[in-house]
Amino acid sequence: MSLISTSTSSSSMKKINISKEDLENLYLKEKLSTRKIAQRYICGKSTIESRLKKYNIAIRNKSEALKLVPRVEKYKISKEKLRELYEDKRLSAYKIADIYNCSPSAIFAKLKKFSIPRRTDVEGIILTNDERCRKIAKAVTKYPKKDFNGSGAERTYLMGFCLGDMHVTKKKYGETIYAASCTTKNEQLALMKSLFKRFGHIHINQSKKSTKDGEIDSFHFIANLNSSFDFLLNKKDTIEKWILKDNDFFLSFLAGYIDAEGSFGVYNGFGCFALGSYDHNIINQIFRKLKLLGIKTETPHIMVKGGHIDKRGIRTFRDLWSLRIRRKNELYKFINLIKSYIKHSKRKIDLLRVRKNIIPRLNTL
Repeated sequence: MSLISTSTSSSSMKKINISKEDLENLYLKEKLSTRKIAQRYICGKSTIESRLKKYNIAIRNKSEALKLVPRVEKYKISKEKLRELYEDKRLSAYKIADIYNCSPSAIFAKLKKFSIPRRTDVEGIILTNDERCRKIAKAVTKYPKKDFNGSGAERTYLMGFCLGDMHVTKKKYGETIYAASCTTKNEQLALMKSLFKRFGHIHINQSKKSTKDGEIDSFHFIANLNSSFDFLLNKKDTIEKWILKDNDFFLSFLAGYIDAEGSFGVYNGFGCFALGSYDHNIINQIFRKLKLLGIKTETPHIMVKGGHIDKRGIRTFRDLWSLRIRRKNELYKFINLIKSYIKHSKRKIDLLRVRKNIIPRLNTL
């Protein structure tokens, strides 16, 4: 037998009896740590380590030692519950891992432990395709984007404008919302840039368009937005009830719709407002709401029937509806009501021209 000496204090010594055979058995066969062995022999951990060196017994590295540390089973899930989630409810190991706040490898280990057959690779791909595609789409987002942080009035203006003049889409698995439009008007292009540039990347493709007066510039505009703009995805022919109930929201929505589809002009010496749209229901909702606000418009009517082919050979597939205000008193009231909401630079100029035209005629019969 060999003797191991250790200091229990600066003033006392204690002798420990442990043979090479016993140490090999405890350390190599039973896989006890130096600390556990030291506890058995009531000595320090360093004493056991020095004895291992003396006997030429290789000391485990940190990684090997950690593997021997007993771990508490964190993910308590019964065989019955795992079978229910994995086989009956057809959840993926990744989804089950989310539920139990653990790694997918922990769930795979449980499946193996409980002898629950794993799915084939093809079955797994089919089952997790939707989830994986969304994660991939999010991971490959190309341009930085900011959340919409505007007021309710700003939100409703954008809703009106996009319903009137923009095509808003979102790919099935993507995170990006695309707001796109084509225009030949610089003022319209400038307005779209001002509305969206602070929220995401703007792409503008310029080309030439042939007209009877020659070639003109045409712009294809695309704004890359994040999911906070999902309120723009509704392309139904309707103004939502919460907008109609609030006058400020309604006028903001209407201003956006006018900036996209409306016009102010002076024709044969008389001012006029006109709004043309294929959205039959929206036009009639605007007509009724303006009536409640004390403004009488002409009754909406079909300006161009669906199926009509114009001189350029372009077919109108749906009925084009028109709403007009030509009576000077009604037009003056309407301009005063809507002018502070209009953002389109040319609409503002035209609106003021019409107002200037009306004022001298207000007191005349």
